[in-house]
Amino acid sequence: MQNPALFISIARMHHIRSRTKFRRLQQRADHANVSGLAKTGRPGVLVFEGEKHNITDFLEGARSLRYLDFRHVATRSLPSEPEMHIAGTKPGLRELDDMKTLIQALEAIGLKEWFRSEMGMNGP
Repeated sequence: MQNPALFISIARMHHIRSRTKFRRLQQRADHANVSGLAKTGRPGVLVFEGEKHNITDFLEGARSLRYLDFRHVATRSLPSEPEMHIAGTKPGLRELDDMKTLIQALEAIGLKEWFRSEMGMNGP
């Protein structure tokens, strides 16, 4: 039996400061069966993975919360090897305090440059 195709997505919003906001995003991730990382503070950044329909469900659920400047940045396919997963297999979001930690996690799976490019972080 073949494993389902996995994808990884980036979403951003103005900020994630309140515990309530993070908890609501966490509930949406659990419900949609996606796992990922959430960089709290300003800007709020989500990097999450799952099957295509699960990612779509999570994005719809997160948009329904109507958070300031929420937008889906990018989605791409993800290799099926377990070492290429950003947050493991358990659904939900793991909170990170800074962008450096998020970028290090992406670098570990070879997606640092993709993330920086999609987020407009590549210098001149």
